[in-house]
Amino acid sequence: MEQTQKYLAPQTATQDENRKGIAEVLKRGLVRYVADTPLGSRIKVTFAPDAASDAGATLRKDPWNLWVFRANIGGSFNGERSNTSRSLRGSASANRTTDDWRVSLSTSMNFRENSFQLETDVFRSSNRNVDTNALVVKSLSPHWSAGLVGELGSSTFLNYDRRIRVAPGLEYNVFPYSESTRRMLTLQYTVGANSLDYKEETIFGKLTEKLLDHKLETSLSLRQPWGTTSGSVEFSQYLTAPDKYSVSAFGSANVRLFKGFSFNVFTNLSRTRDQIFLRRGAASTEEILVRQRQLATGYRYFVNFGISYSFGSIFNNIVNPRFGGVGGNFFFND
Repeated sequence: MEQTQKYLAPQTATQDENRKGIAEVLKRGLVRYVADTPLGSRIKVTFAPDAASDAGATLRKDPWNLWVFRANIGGSFNGERSNTSRSLRGSASANRTTDDWRVSLSTSMNFRENSFQLETDVFRSSNRNVDTNALVVKSLSPHWSAGLVGELGSSTFLNYDRRIRVAPGLEYNVFPYSESTRRMLTLQYTVGANSLDYKEETIFGKLTEKLLDHKLETSLSLRQPWGTTSGSVEFSQYLTAPDKYSVSAFGSANVRLFKGFSFNVFTNLSRTRDQIFLRRGAASTEEILVRQRQLATGYRYFVNFGISYSFGSIFNNIVNPRFGGVGGNFFFND
C-alpha cells in the first residue's frame, strides 16, 4: 500500500507548531496500516468538523489575498579597551505565491562600524549596504516560466552610490515544477540594463555609466533518501564591454555513504574579470586589514567539508535535559 500525506504549514507557524502538525499527519497516515494488525482494536477515532470548516472558511475569505509580509530589525554592540564594534541590520519582504504567479519584494540594510585604538591614534572603519530586490514570475507551462528581475542597491564596500538593474528572462526546468521539493534542474537566461553611480572615481575613470549585460545560470537541486545536494554554474558578461565577465560555480552536498556515516561539503569558486567598480588609487594598510573596500582579484574560492559517524544503541531515545543535557535547548530541524 502506498499513500501520500501532506501537511500545510502557515507562514507564521513556529518550529514547535510545525513539529506537532507533522506528527498529526503521520498519525493519520499510519492508521490504515495499524488497522490490519492485532493493534487495530485499540485505535480510537475522533472527528473535529468545526476546526476543518473554520479553516476552509478562513482560506476562502483570506483578507490578505495570499500576501505574506515579514520584517525584522536587530543589532549588536561589543568592545574592550582597545577596540569597539557596533552593527545594525534590518529587512522587510512581501511575497505572494500562486500556481500561476510569483511576486517577491524584499529590502535589507546593514551597517557596521569598528573603532581601533592604535597607540595614540584611533582608526575607524564603517560599511553600509542597502539592497532592494523585486521579482515577478509567470508560469507558462509545467517546464517553462518567464520573469522580470529588478535590483536596487548601494554599497560602500563595492563603491556603489546607486546600482540599478532591470532584467527580463526565461527559465526552463527539465523536471516539472510540481516535483521541485524533490528535484530541480533549471536553465535560466536574463538580459539586463544597468545604471551605475559610483561613490569615488573607478580605476577606469568613471563616476557613472550605463551598461547592458546577460546572465546564464544552470542549477541542480536533489533531495533523495541518500541525502541532499545542490549546485549551480553562472556566467555573466557585460554586452557593452565583452571583456568584462565572470564565471562562478557553487556546490553543496550532504550524503549518507553507509549507515551512521555521512559526508558533507560546501564549495564556491569564481573567476572574476568584471570588477568595474574598483576605486582608483591604492588601498591603505588599514583598509586592507579591516576589509573596508573591495580589492582587485582574479578569482575567489571557499571550501568547507566534514564527516560524521554515529553508532551505538538504537534504543537510547530518552530526553533528559537536566544540567543542560541533550534536549534541553529544544532545537528542531525543518
